[in-house]
Amino acid sequence: MSELNYRSVLICEDIRQEVNGRVSLMGVLASKLFVTRFPFKFLKLCLFIEWEEVVGKWDVGINIVKPSGTPLLPKPLAASIEGQVGLTARSMIVLENFEFPEAGTYLFEFTANGKSIGCERFTLEKYEAAPKVTN
Repeated sequence: MSELNYRSVLICEDIRQEVNGRVSLMGVLASKLFVTRFPFKFLKLCLFIEWEEVVGKWDVGINIVKPSGTPLLPKPLAASIEGQVGLTARSMIVLENFEFPEAGTYLFEFTANGKSIGCERFTLEKYEAAPKVTN
């Protein structure tokens, strides 16, 4: 086995498996999101990960780290993925009632067979309305 890498990670509010084998992503989020309050809770927070060619079986993990540097989850999310030459592998993770406790940049850290393979950033900032100007 060589190494495993991911091509892309999309964060969204829902993932739907369609009848024709396609996948629909709903509410795709940018890497920075403005919210009105903290803690901020998503009814659903989904990760769609497209892997580079997956050959053999891999144990993958995702850890989410708070801006303070401490883990957000009690333990990393873990799964096994398996593929074959020529096929695209995808992981779809759905977290229900998922809460971000504070403003700042969160890190989504990815591992494969215990080795770090990358990190994606997701920033949440508090939206402050501009003060109303009266004449």
